[in-house]
Amino acid sequence: MTIAVQFTDVCCRLKGREVLRRVSFATPCGAIEGVLGPNGAGKSTLLSLVNGLRTRFDGTLTVLGERLPARGGALRRRLGVVLQETALYEELTGAENLHFAAALYGAPRERVAEVLALLQLRERADDPVHILSGGMRRRLAIARALLHDPELLVIDEPTLGVDVEARHAIWEHLRLLKSQGRTVLVATNYLDEALALCDSVLVLRDGVLVTRETPAALMERTGYCLEVACADAHVAGLVEILGALPAVLAIDRTATGLSVFLTSDAAPEPIMRAILDRAPVEGMRQRAPDLAEIFAALDTPL
Repeated sequence: MTIAVQFTDVCCRLKGREVLRRVSFATPCGAIEGVLGPNGAGKSTLLSLVNGLRTRFDGTLTVLGERLPARGGALRRRLGVVLQETALYEELTGAENLHFAAALYGAPRERVAEVLALLQLRERADDPVHILSGGMRRRLAIARALLHDPELLVIDEPTLGVDVEARHAIWEHLRLLKSQGRTVLVATNYLDEALALCDSVLVLRDGVLVTRETPAALMERTGYCLEVACADAHVAGLVEILGALPAVLAIDRTATGLSVFLTSDAAPEPIMRAILDRAPVEGMRQRAPDLAEIFAALDTPL
């Protein structure tokens, strides 16, 4: 088996609204596949179809070689699932949470010590969950999902509400899973997370798969931004000049001036010269687009 997850013309309706529309893709085994999109794009619905929490859909969906909806629980024992809500027992310790989950999974007791070590939680294993930080709770939820050594980890917002140090620790654990041949399907709202983790990303908007490509290619195709700080009196003139340039994709007004979005192959120097020739500016800087700006640039399904 070389394909871990395959969608073919999958459609899904919730409360009369079509939340996924003819979605097709194939995620190879041993890859980290990202799922990106603005709120309401269909990310969580896509993940819930893969993990079996939603079973009503049209089209064809195959997970780990088994066509869904699957009968029995054999497939679920091959999946690890981490939802946005960690759903841990607050008054129990981390170790007690894992021992309870291990009993439900039928995982050996020694597996608890292994996943605590893997997620660097041994020193806090005997603390009740309610005193743990958000990052530790998130790592504990991932540890619970790994107890039965799943082939596929489905995780919704792995670093939601955690600090920078915890984010990087979680990234390292997910990369380790990939190095061990596991497949990870991860929904995220963070572009840096997708760049750090994913082999490829699915971009959803309004239930439509807009594109699927590497995070680097996605950023390259959507260009870059020049932030221009200038007085209000000069904004209109700059918009007129810049709007006529073919390299300029869009111009947004900001509190301090303008954000000028350029094609990926545009040389910044002529654009900067055009700005300086037209008006005095207080400063300019070049930056990569953020995730919301990338979504705005991908208007037409490919």
